[in-house]
Amino acid sequence: MSSHPSTLAQTKRLLSGKDLFFMAMGQTIGAGIITNTGLAIAAAGSGVILAYLMAFFVTYIGNLPNLFFATVNPVRSPSYVSTSWLNKKLGGYWLYTQIFAALAQAYMGSAFGSYIHSIAPSINPNVAACVIILIFYIINLFDLKTSALIQNVITAFLLLTIASFIVLGAPKCDLGSMFKSENFFYGGWLGIFNGCALVLFGVGGCALLPNFGPDMENPRRNIPKMTTIVYICAFFAFGLVAFVGSGVAPIAEVAGQPMTYQAKLIYPGNGYLLFVIGGALLAIITTINSNFARYWATIIRGVDEGWLPGFFGRRNRFGIPVVLHTTFFLMAFIPNAMGMNIGALAGLASAISLIPQLIPVWGFVQMPYRVSEDWKKAARISRIFASRSSRILLCFFSTILIGIFVVLNVLNFSRSTTIFFIAYFAITGVICFGFGNRILESGAKRLVAKEAESPST
Repeated sequence: MSSHPSTLAQTKRLLSGKDLFFMAMGQTIGAGIITNTGLAIAAAGSGVILAYLMAFFVTYIGNLPNLFFATVNPVRSPSYVSTSWLNKKLGGYWLYTQIFAALAQAYMGSAFGSYIHSIAPSINPNVAACVIILIFYIINLFDLKTSALIQNVITAFLLLTIASFIVLGAPKCDLGSMFKSENFFYGGWLGIFNGCALVLFGVGGCALLPNFGPDMENPRRNIPKMTTIVYICAFFAFGLVAFVGSGVAPIAEVAGQPMTYQAKLIYPGNGYLLFVIGGALLAIITTINSNFARYWATIIRGVDEGWLPGFFGRRNRFGIPVVLHTTFFLMAFIPNAMGMNIGALAGLASAISLIPQLIPVWGFVQMPYRVSEDWKKAARISRIFASRSSRILLCFFSTILIGIFVVLNVLNFSRSTTIFFIAYFAITGVICFGFGNRILESGAKRLVAKEAESPST
């Protein structure tokens, strides 16, 4: 087993544009398209398509600094690197908050188990959850190209299922009624805004690709190109499913319903099971698959720099940090195996990882000083954002744009969740800012030792 951090940069099989498209689309189209869309319809009516348009616009513009950062400097764990440019200790602080994001994988497993149980009541949902998590843990022990090839096939079937929902459902919609103001503005503009807030963080998978810069072909071209294509395609997938779902029956009937309810109205006989299997289950599977790679790729640079013990960074021969990967697997597997309150755990994960998402965008301001040669090569970006004030303005606008919805989500936290994340922030703050120099010095010595052990790499 290799422990040398440069192993990941030496990917034997690089991800193509097609791999990147299916990876990000599969990550984005998760269980939220089934559950959250119904809630958004309850808020916005048939104007839910505007809510999705707003959500994709907000997340795309809000993530532009991160997208530009990775385009100019396609490194491993770009958000960590960007935050570290602001302050090394702040980078560690950000890393510790992102570890908890992996608890969301437990929720995805639980959702898979629930759908399986609804189709075959004799199957224990917890067992089904554990099995699917285990399968994709094993698959992701191999190189990224292997999991990407599987993702390509599954996501293709997922997209075909979504297309069938739209094509079969559209003729059943009463467009005249849907565009009446009482339906299209069911909750007024506030309803559309609230609908956007409900689905906003469910479309965040579109921003997945910058984490895999070292693993893809021509990252400076593919990161901006494929990310933009995924945003556009995902909007049409989400928006049209939501729009059709809001029109196959009166708004009052479909409001708040999972999209499986509308599927029963659209598909003949038991054909709705096609949507349950090819839509709901495959959406969850593709998210689980891409999550495993995303979790370690997001923080591995910081692990190599010392913020976690050295054994967490040890790679297998495929370049996968096995201990870290296994840790994230156990964070998803154990709650399902023990029948824990996964909804509460997912809520904690969201609380802890949400607010720090506003920090990395500000690293974009530092780019001309940190990677001056790469900055000059990115002629278009460096020309548009040549002045420091223009970069600050973009980062400020992105922070406000995303921050509004972060605050809305924070206001919905329960008292116990709020207490927990405040306590966690305080503890990690003491660790990072009180002992950060010592941790970083130890990490630097570790990296030097690894370089000495692997001079050929």
